[in-house]
Amino acid sequence: MPPHLQMAEKSGIREEPMICIDCVTPPPLKRLFDTLGTEADCKYCGNLGHTMEPSLLFSYIYDRVAENVAGKDDLSHYELGLLYECGSDEIAVSDIDIVLMEWFDLGKEPYFEDLCDGVPREFRVDDAGDETHFYGDDGTLEQNFYEDRWKKFVNDVHYKHRYFNSGADKFLDSVFSLLVTDGGELKPEVMRTIAQGELLYRARIAQNQKQAEEIIADPAGQFGPTPKHLASSQRMTPNGISALYCALERETCLSEIRSITGDHVVSTALTPIGELKLLDLTVLDRVEPPDLTLLDEGFRDSLHRKVFLGSLVKKMSRPKARNDELSYLSTQVVFEYLRLRFGKYVDGLVFPSVQTGEAGTNVVLFPEVSRLLYEPPANSDPADGSAPKAVPAENLYGSSARLVVVADSIQFHKITAIETKAKHYDHIYGLFMSELNSKRLGPIFEMREVKAEG
Repeated sequence: MPPHLQMAEKSGIREEPMICIDCVTPPPLKRLFDTLGTEADCKYCGNLGHTMEPSLLFSYIYDRVAENVAGKDDLSHYELGLLYECGSDEIAVSDIDIVLMEWFDLGKEPYFEDLCDGVPREFRVDDAGDETHFYGDDGTLEQNFYEDRWKKFVNDVHYKHRYFNSGADKFLDSVFSLLVTDGGELKPEVMRTIAQGELLYRARIAQNQKQAEEIIADPAGQFGPTPKHLASSQRMTPNGISALYCALERETCLSEIRSITGDHVVSTALTPIGELKLLDLTVLDRVEPPDLTLLDEGFRDSLHRKVFLGSLVKKMSRPKARNDELSYLSTQVVFEYLRLRFGKYVDGLVFPSVQTGEAGTNVVLFPEVSRLLYEPPANSDPADGSAPKAVPAENLYGSSARLVVVADSIQFHKITAIETKAKHYDHIYGLFMSELNSKRLGPIFEMREVKAEG
């Protein structure tokens, strides 16, 4: 026993046993000593060093077990049935000793036995008197934190607080925090650059020849954003707010304008005057969560957020439900949030085209950068019909136009057929099955994909 402890024992004074930083291996636990540490002798190695009370260290570990490891209430009845009725091994199951020893990798720590001896009673026995089980959770369990928060967000903007919603701001801040660097800028992996010379496409339906002539006579005006007073509710923008919707493929434009057989369509190519920087929603699932461990606060939450981000693009690309004027409200709020939050870094968003079965790619530019410029080719011949007129680069918002209509890129189309793709089900249950049940059963009810032209 160290001399000063021997003296304390002789005098009848007993000190609280301590643990030193050298007897603790995981970095998250070592960081606790920065604020809770004090100079004392260590119970485990006997050396004088930077120490803290073991009870504080253990309490932190127990809190991380409760936060970062799933319990019985975190699994759906279906998942519990798979584990205990069907014997599935898809979800890891362990008791608290294995969780601490293997999952938290604390089995070789000198304080491990004391840690196990002091676990809260509920970690051993549940409310029903059965042994408490813990479950591995990588964010893909059916009860995802952010899926639940998304449902609440959608409900709030639909029925509670549409325009001033602090809860929505906090939720979206949390969701998109994964896209931001420590300096507050967007991570490079979620940004897509469209350089000068690369093409975007716009299309318009022409009801008759006169309207087609008006379009080609004023490409910048006719292919530009819809005037504010005519702007209707769209996927990303509500009534009265006009943004420029484009596509990376000309064929995608023809699908996105909902043209039908017999329609006459005029399309054109656009290219950036300098370059456009876009937030690419199609790559959100590639963003890696913070490099955390089970011993870090927020570890499990970060995994749930990562999985949710991978599904968010589908939510934002989902087609508007029939006779549901509120369908686009949630995506419009997200678009407005991204516009205000990241508008100084990017000019718009990239998202998949549901009209092409996600084979095509859409682009929507923020209103501030949606104005077009047109410069006729130097050798244009006025005798070739209505000569397109040039427009000034100054746009409605007082800054230069960011896109120019590519000279001689206008094409004319007559829609001769619409291709419809559909999944074939042999039973009505497959047709009306929920997304959750479809995920559970996999391809059982999805027999094949069929095409039809009309």
